[in-house]
This record gives sequence, C-alpha cells and structure tokens, in this order.
Amino acid sequence: MISLKLALVLLSLSASALSVSVTSSLKPSDRAKFKQIFTASLDSNDVASVYYSVLGLKDLGEAIPKQQAICALVANSLKTTTSVENSFYASSTYQALSNCKETIHVANLIKKFKDVLADSTSSVPDLYFAAQGLKDLNQAVPHTDVVKTIQTALKTDDTLVNLGYVFHIASFLGSNGAFAYNRIEDAIVQADEVDGKFLQFEGGLSITALIINGAYKLGTSLNKAPQLSPDQAVKFANYFLSRRSVQLPKGAYFLLNVLKTLADNKFQIPVVIEIAETATISSSNPSLNVHVSDVLGNALTAPLTVTAESATRLSDNVVVLSKKKLEQTPANSKIYGVNILDAKLDAGLYRVSISAVPNKADPRLIGNVGTTVIIKVTCPVSVQNVQIGIVDSDQTSAPKLNDLVFPTRLGSVLSADVSQRLILKFGLKNKASGKALSVHQAFVKFTNLASQQEITFLAESSSDNNYKFDIDFNSKSSLFEHKSGDYMISLIVGDAILSDSFLWDMAKVQLKFPSDAPDAAKSSTDIYKPKPEIQHLFREPEPRPRAAVSTFFTGLVILPLLILLGLWVKLGVNIKNFPFSLSAVLFHLGLGAIFGLFTLFWLKLNMFETLKYLIGLAIVTFLCGNKMLSHVAANRKR
Repeated sequence: MISLKLALVLLSLSASALSVSVTSSLKPSDRAKFKQIFTASLDSNDVASVYYSVLGLKDLGEAIPKQQAICALVANSLKTTTSVENSFYASSTYQALSNCKETIHVANLIKKFKDVLADSTSSVPDLYFAAQGLKDLNQAVPHTDVVKTIQTALKTDDTLVNLGYVFHIASFLGSNGAFAYNRIEDAIVQADEVDGKFLQFEGGLSITALIINGAYKLGTSLNKAPQLSPDQAVKFANYFLSRRSVQLPKGAYFLLNVLKTLADNKFQIPVVIEIAETATISSSNPSLNVHVSDVLGNALTAPLTVTAESATRLSDNVVVLSKKKLEQTPANSKIYGVNILDAKLDAGLYRVSISAVPNKADPRLIGNVGTTVIIKVTCPVSVQNVQIGIVDSDQTSAPKLNDLVFPTRLGSVLSADVSQRLILKFGLKNKASGKALSVHQAFVKFTNLASQQEITFLAESSSDNNYKFDIDFNSKSSLFEHKSGDYMISLIVGDAILSDSFLWDMAKVQLKFPSDAPDAAKSSTDIYKPKPEIQHLFREPEPRPRAAVSTFFTGLVILPLLILLGLWVKLGVNIKNFPFSLSAVLFHLGLGAIFGLFTLFWLKLNMFETLKYLIGLAIVTFLCGNKMLSHVAANRKR
C-alpha cells in the first residue's frame, strides 16, 4: 500500500513538472474533413495520392469507394513503372483493397524489392519503399545486407528524412535494427521549439510525423521506450494537433497515422483536457465539465483523478476555489464534472487550472497537470427601484417620479416639452445572490413611433451601482431633429455575465418641440443632398502704377539706347563692311523681331504665346547669323 502511494506521488510530481499540456484532440468535424479530402483524391491519376487516400480512409474506418477503378489504376501503373517508389504505392494500395478483379505479379514485385535491398548503391528512401513494400506483401525483410547498406548511406547523408526512413526500416529487422536506436536521440535534438509549446522538424508535418512514427515503431520492435521525454512527446502532440487544417491527402494521412501512434503505443500516451460542450456556467448548467481523452478523442482505459486545482477570478486575480475534485459521469466515461456553483462564485470570468493524474502507475499515460481553461459564470438579473418621470428644468425641489415594476409598462403617457427633463432611476442586482451588479451595457432608447427613428443614450451608474438617467430636452432637441410626436422609452441591459439580458419598453412619452426651432424643417436626409458648388477665387492682380510713373521708368530703360546712338553719331559708324546679303539682312531683321516680340510680351502676350513665336524666329535668326559670320570670317582671310 505504501509503495502504491509512493508511486502515485512520484507520478504526480513528474506530471506536474511538465511545462506544457495537451488541450485539444481530434474532433468529429476533423475526421469528416479528412474523409472528404481522401474521397476527392481517389479520382486522381497520381498513384501516390491514391495510396494516401486509401490508407487514410482505412485509418478512419471508412469504406473505400470506386475500388475496381482504383484496382485498374494501380495494375496499369505496375505494368509501366520502373520506379521502386511508385511500385510500392501501387502494390500497397492493391493489398489494402479487397475483391480486386485485376491481378498483379506478386513474385515480380517481391524480386524487385529484394533487388533494391541487395543493391549497395540504393538510396535510403528506396530502401524504405522496398522494405515497406515487402512488409505489406507479408514478406520478411532480409537484414543481411540491408544494415550494412543503411550504415554506409548514413555516413554520407544522415539528414532528418533519411533518419526517419531508417527508423522505419530498422523496425522491420527485429533485434538487427538496434543499430538505429541511438540515432533517435540524434534526430530529436534537431527539433525546433516554437513558443515553448510545440516541437517540429524543419520540413513540416510529413517529416515530423515520419520521424516520430518511426521512433515509436522502432521502440516497439526492440521493446525499448523511444528516447523522447514526456515533455517532448506533449510538445510534438501539440504540433500535430495544430496542423488539423491540412488540405492534402499526404499530410492528412501522415497526421492521422502519427496521432494513432500517440494514442495507442506501449510507452507514452498524452492525456488531453479540454472544455466539454460549453464554458458557460449558469443556474441551469451549474457543472464545470471537461473532456479527458487521448489525442484522437477516445476514452482512456486507465482511471484518472481529475481535479480543479484552483479557480482565479480574472477581474482581480483572486483565487476563489482550490482542490475541487471532478467526478466521472456515468453516461460518458470521457466527461468529468463538478457543480462549481456550490462554491458560491460571483458572476464573471474565471481561469481554472485542471489536472488529470492516473490512479495507477500506468507508465503509458502522461499525466496532464496545469491545463488552464477559461469559464464564464453567468447570473440572472433583476431590476429594482425603478422610477421615471417628467420634471421642469428649473425645478429646485425633489421631483415626483412614477414607480415602475419590471417588466410592466407605465399605464399613463408622459408629456414633455423643451422646458422639461426626463429622469429615470433603477438598480440592477444578481437575482441569485442579491448583490448589486454593474453591467457593460445600460442604455436608454427613444423610438419615434411614427418614423421608427431611434436615439440612444447611456445610463450612468453611481458608486453604489445604482443607475440614473437625466435628459434635458432643450439641450438635446437637435438629436431628436426637433420632431414632435410619441416616443417609446426602452431600457437596454446587457452583459457577458448575464444569462437574461433584456430590452424593456418602459413607457410612452409625448414630446413637443417648437416648430420655429433652428433646423426644425430639416430632414435627416438633408445632409445627403448635394452641397453648393465651390468656385475657386483666384487672386486679383495688383493695381498698375499711374501713367506718369510708368512713362518715367520707360524713359530710363530707353536712355542707354539713346546714349549708344549718340556715341555712334559722334564717333562715326563704319558700315562699309556690312555684307549686303540675304543672310545678313534676315539676321538683323530676326534680331529686331525678337526684341519686338519681347516688347509685345511685356505689353500683352503671355509666356506660352511668346515662346511659340520665339521658336520660329530663333531658328531663322540662328541659321542666317551662322551663314553671315562664316562669310565675314572668310572675307578677312583674303
């Protein structure tokens, strides 16, 4: 008895040392999705896709449709293929089917696979396909030359993929496969850890599943636990379960296959804890129920002790519950529950830490300690001390209000104008405990009964969680668009922690707004009508100076020219060397025209008009000037 207790304590301590836990399992919806993926891929002409789909459906326990068409596909593939990989896919698919009318040459396949295993130059993947092919054909895998070939191949290429294939091959060799056992640790240390919760190998789902599956198969063959710690097994399980969104038949097959291994092997079976059905606790559903299973969602064979270690209120981090044992439900052995409302929990959100420890020293089960689930405790709400009424805005004495009982409506119609206010008071309480409540949503809504227009206001709470709403119709008249008429007053109360949020039509009020109020004639649709066009106003030009000023400055500009002409007259102008040629005349006329154009630019032309004329004049002037200067230079050399 003492030994049994000691074993339980040690098992509990080892489980509590786990830093992570498995919090999800394969769901029926996942199985249905995988079935759809496999069924759709059966129409493929790719033998590999058909192989994964057929074996995937068998793992799901589903019937395989279109078997004769698949038989014909694999039989034709075996007649034409020379690849050992395709031969493996085709022959293994054929063996997985039943009642095939097509026949295949099994003896030729066995010889082909054995030749590959005997060839010292075969690659590790080809060795795997040949060995697995023989296994599927119920043939023994010859180990004489295979071990030496594998060891030689690993010396030159010991990648993770090759190691995964080697673990599978070694599992077919019995004790002769012991050479690969120590390489399991070499592979596991190369796994990448993500967020402290997942372990995976570079290359993704297929490679990770290949290695983990091979490690467990080799351990089973040698009757030795694979070199994975419980913590590593849990993190690999978390990674595989995170890949349930896989869409290809190959990935879906590998995922199902490795989950089956983690759910049923001789060494390590992670325990999964997850919320069953709903995380909402109420008076109609007072039990916290958790689903305890393996990664496939199946019930565990060994009995477990499931305990709510603690429950912490998220609003203030106060621990409100500890060491609450969950009992297995008679109707479903996977469901453990406890009436958590017995602990008198207030409405709110709680973080619950749950453990599931095997009652017996079952070496296969990896106890789950520290799984955290978030639950919501809800409560029914009651409305008390409801008062509503109309008072004058300048009233200084205490207003007289009408008492109202939820959920009845006020019998009389209230009446108010812009000189008055409406006051509403109410309190909210937890109907079960009688404690005052403060909710996230407490609104007062006015609905125009004619137009169904709604105006909503916030009801504010005081320090004692009593609510008061006070509206001055004069200051808020624009929100009503100054529309007089009958309005329904409704109280809206809602919160995530309430099991019976409500909308209560409390009273009818007749509002009167003055018809000459600003914006009274405006409709709410006026804001969507086109606005007046905006005309851009350019800056007006500065006023010109008086004529006398401009004339004076014009004279100053012309003065240097007059001085130049005067000096020419005094000194005498030599025009004997002027070449009277067409080019010379056009050159000087062009220069004059350009100066005239600048004068017009100053007087009335704009820049674009000036440039247009200047381009033509400049071309003519340049060509004529070039010819004239060339002529003058030639005359000087004579």
